[in-house]
Amino acid sequence: MFIFEWYPTYIFILICLVGIIQILFSLVKINIRKIWQIFWALLPVLIGIVVLKISSASKDIFLIPENYKGKITIQYNQKNGVEKEFEGLWWRIYKVPKDGILNTKFEIKGNSISYSGSKYYFVDESGNRKEIKRFCEYCEEKDTLSVQMIIGSVSENKYGEYQDFYIDIPTRKYRNK
Repeated sequence: MFIFEWYPTYIFILICLVGIIQILFSLVKINIRKIWQIFWALLPVLIGIVVLKISSASKDIFLIPENYKGKITIQYNQKNGVEKEFEGLWWRIYKVPKDGILNTKFEIKGNSISYSGSKYYFVDESGNRKEIKRFCEYCEEKDTLSVQMIIGSVSENKYGEYQDFYIDIPTRKYRNK
């Protein structure tokens, strides 16, 4: 996952400005009420939380056809794409077709993808889900499912932003036991 690199600089500048304002108030001997002191002290923290929320990755659920193996591509911000669908308040639903290429009206939230924070499921004809475990060579608790998401990327092409990842059966050496 990657996120914007600019916000730490702006938060630092904001904190410095708040400090300078408070120093100027103390030099001029203007007494400000404690509530305003608390407000000015907490303002950078609140702004930081808002910026992190805006720039953080979305929570995604990928519903993949049962027994699918190969490359999956999610093409974002497509006018003719699949309508946006949510599960609960935050989770975005991506129903991957059998060819593995999904055009969606969703945009990449915060210019980032969270592979580890996403959920991946095989879905049968009846709509039943079976979770796909992610590859984990060093995990203490190994799962028995042999098909795992093993690699992915985010990029841009002539159609816009996209992400792709592979669903495959790891070799015996790398398979979770």
